[in-house]
Amino acid sequence: MSNSFWQAKIQGLLYDFDRDSLRNSTGENAQVFLNALESVNPAPTVSQAYQIAEASDRALLNRMHLPLTLPTLNVAHLLSGAELPLSVNVRDYDQLTSPPPADSTPNAPEAIDSRQLFWWLWRCLPEAVSQRLGEDALLMPAVPLLPDASVWSQASLTAALAGALTDSNSSPPHLATFSFSPVQELIKASRKMRDFWAGSWVLHYLSAKLCWRLAQRYGPDSLIYPSLFQQPLIDYWLGQTWAEFRPWIPQPSASALLTAGFPNVIVVLLPAKDVKSAMQTARQTLLAEWSRIGQLVFAELKQRHWMPDLGENSATWSGWLASQWQTYWTALPIGVNPLTNQAIAASDAAQLQAWLDPMNRLCQLQDTPDQRRALFLPEELEFMRAVSEKDPSICVNVGSWWSYLFDQLRYAAGTVKNSRVWQVPTAFLPRSTVSGIGSVVYPNPDQRHTTEGDTGKYWERQVGLFDGIEELNATETLKRGLHKILPQLLGVLGTGGRGEGETLASQFRPSPQLYPDLSSGVAGWLRTHPEAIEYFRWATAEISQAFAWTTQSPLPGDFPPATQPWGIPWIEQNYPDLLNSRLLNAGWLIDEFTPTNPNPSQPFTREAQKQVRQAECQRVGLKIAEYFTPGNNPSDWYVLAAGDGDGMSRWLNGERLKAYQEYMPVLPDPPEAADGDSHRIYQGFNQLKSLKKRMGPATHNALSRALLDFSNRLVPYLTEQRYAGRLIYSGGDDVLAYTNLWEWYQWLWDIRQCFRGADDPRGEFSSQGDYWRYRGEPDTYSRLPKRPLFTMGGEASLSVGVVIAHHSVPLAIALENLWSAEAGAKQYDYQGHEKDAVQVRVLFGNGNSLTATSRFPVFHQWHRLLQLGVNHSIFEQAAQLWRQHPAPTLAAIVPWTRTFCQRRDLLADNQSVRQGFEADLARYLRALRQTTPLPQQDETVQRWLKLTAFILRHRQIGKLSRF
Repeated sequence: MSNSFWQAKIQGLLYDFDRDSLRNSTGENAQVFLNALESVNPAPTVSQAYQIAEASDRALLNRMHLPLTLPTLNVAHLLSGAELPLSVNVRDYDQLTSPPPADSTPNAPEAIDSRQLFWWLWRCLPEAVSQRLGEDALLMPAVPLLPDASVWSQASLTAALAGALTDSNSSPPHLATFSFSPVQELIKASRKMRDFWAGSWVLHYLSAKLCWRLAQRYGPDSLIYPSLFQQPLIDYWLGQTWAEFRPWIPQPSASALLTAGFPNVIVVLLPAKDVKSAMQTARQTLLAEWSRIGQLVFAELKQRHWMPDLGENSATWSGWLASQWQTYWTALPIGVNPLTNQAIAASDAAQLQAWLDPMNRLCQLQDTPDQRRALFLPEELEFMRAVSEKDPSICVNVGSWWSYLFDQLRYAAGTVKNSRVWQVPTAFLPRSTVSGIGSVVYPNPDQRHTTEGDTGKYWERQVGLFDGIEELNATETLKRGLHKILPQLLGVLGTGGRGEGETLASQFRPSPQLYPDLSSGVAGWLRTHPEAIEYFRWATAEISQAFAWTTQSPLPGDFPPATQPWGIPWIEQNYPDLLNSRLLNAGWLIDEFTPTNPNPSQPFTREAQKQVRQAECQRVGLKIAEYFTPGNNPSDWYVLAAGDGDGMSRWLNGERLKAYQEYMPVLPDPPEAADGDSHRIYQGFNQLKSLKKRMGPATHNALSRALLDFSNRLVPYLTEQRYAGRLIYSGGDDVLAYTNLWEWYQWLWDIRQCFRGADDPRGEFSSQGDYWRYRGEPDTYSRLPKRPLFTMGGEASLSVGVVIAHHSVPLAIALENLWSAEAGAKQYDYQGHEKDAVQVRVLFGNGNSLTATSRFPVFHQWHRLLQLGVNHSIFEQAAQLWRQHPAPTLAAIVPWTRTFCQRRDLLADNQSVRQGFEADLARYLRALRQTTPLPQQDETVQRWLKLTAFILRHRQIGKLSRF
């Protein structure tokens, strides 16, 4: 891009700031970048970009010139409107955001490339200011009168618009969306946990790479979604690109780098002339990075001497990988008029109406008999005209239609994606044993007919990655080897010198394996039963000594099965010397066993290998049973959870926002000496306050950036620090996590409370203003800042699916049920109570399942039942009795519960326990019946009672008399 493009973006980014105050609010290291601003030439598009970023309604509010004196600086939660005082001094804020004095003396300009200067201002300047003024400086509002978006978010959006307007000639800037999806499902088609993690991470990495490529060309501010600010991978690449940025950008941890968070849909603001080339760049970057991953994995396999006859150009390898991705994009202009008419004078009623009509048609905002949807509404037009009479320069611009334009873009993208007509072709060759899709990888230079027996011989070599029985297609093979090539892919081991870079590199040696095994749920057992840790040490040491192959590396540089990392941060931080939990599970441990021929004089056939493996698995199982009897093994169950925010599209289009007055401070009455025009402005303003706030450009940008607090800071802390889980994906309002049998319900409730900005059940965070602020001192692992962290607020809700699966249930089946459970929670609807629900599925080893669904407030009452210390058999009896004789009405629940409890011998001995349990159970059953559709009420109650009995019974797993 041209130098004028980057200079316009710099001007837009600093439009709200006084440069002299910036120098006083940053350290010495920042001066060289701030001095370089003296060589930046003024850009004519900046003022227009600033007005569009604010949107017409907010711009007019700024031009009212109301007498507003604030004793403290506050921020209004941009969704719920809750008020949060900031620790930033009002005087510092006023000086920072005041126009520069006319007689300011320029410094000698520094010679810094405009693109590098912009990147520093966008990413490092907020950090430099917060280091001097306090971390709350990252939340300073752009407009004190409507403090719903930070000054940094508005500055970023202004910069994006300024650049897009500069090179747009006579065409308006465009909003473009790019998405990509795999021909073969990457995540659900997983046999091992490493496959599941790899599928999520590779989607994340590819999205991050194409975002990085577009940001390098058009600026990080141009990425409206996802926000690139404080994204671990982006920060890591920034540190590699410009080492001088590192004083302001903390080096991300290996765990942060290996947790997925980028979506496969991006939205970018572009000059009109660059839309097609930018979308082509995104596609080329996606395919090039995917090809690079394939090359690295293939080289790793070759180094391990796997299928020596397989060529990288084989049709079963590169041929399949080259056809893996489908891409889609669409773009819309942010207005229907030429560039010169992006703003219309509010005082010219006829011209204004002639401009409003096509804009409303573009956004499908025509009035209907039942709804007033057109912009602007009469109350707002009256207010605009009142203000414009005192200031004729007042203009209306396309920014007020931002949320509706964004909606149209989303609908257009959906139409493009739904027009797909391709199908995966049938493979008339041996297919993947995991997904059944595509030909398995094998060397076939002559393209001759191949049988399963032929391919099976090629797949007998395990090379530390395979089990000798499974056969995978190229995509699944790539996922299986992904963790081995991460150091090369990320360039971590190429980091020179010492310090943070060397510390990060050490976390990847000898091989990163920061994903959990399916047996890693044992970590939850150890965390909740610390008295069992020594017993676990003794048992795993005995098992590993009995089977020497568990302590031997399959290949140089690989971990032996017994000493592989758990992939659970809580274990790695507190008990890094514990042997791997797979030593407690014969089925998963035997995957690491390489069979040897007991009779070298005879051919070691595939069937013979299978028999040796089965015999060894039986021996391992008998040995494990000496320490953990069948049914009493803490590795018997694994738990997965998938959650998604409810109705996010309704937040983005402003449908769920409140009235303006809910986001504003209390304003004084107009002075008695005010003239008639001023009184008219106040009168119009009072009408405007009752209208629903719009999701303007800066507010939308602020939401995109703020969601990173929830997904990149709070969710990882709750999952991996507070509890012994592992986060697989956390981006925006989506959560995908591995948890365990002993903690999943507590973790789930904490995540839900965090999502809504409600009180923290543990009290570690304050929840003032619907933000969560950490009360303690952040440590090395948590990396939590002291500033308030954004949550979705009390008006938002979350729906979650949870799967509790027996170890004999294949992961692919568990994943299918996981997404079905999430969909089941999303579909919850009873008497206006939509979503905000959880669906739990228990998958037993015999093929049976148990499904229970309820709203989250009722789930909290169920959660309390687990803490009463009542024997699980009570709930089993209650479920059986309810199936035979359910309470016919709500009024009958209390006497039903009283009669049930009085007849239980386990409750008869302690009257106080019985009375408390009786009251809690009756309260819960009543709440569950009240929020469940009538046909399913009795069945739902019975299922939750069964689930309660299951949880209480299996929570006792591992309680042995020996410790």
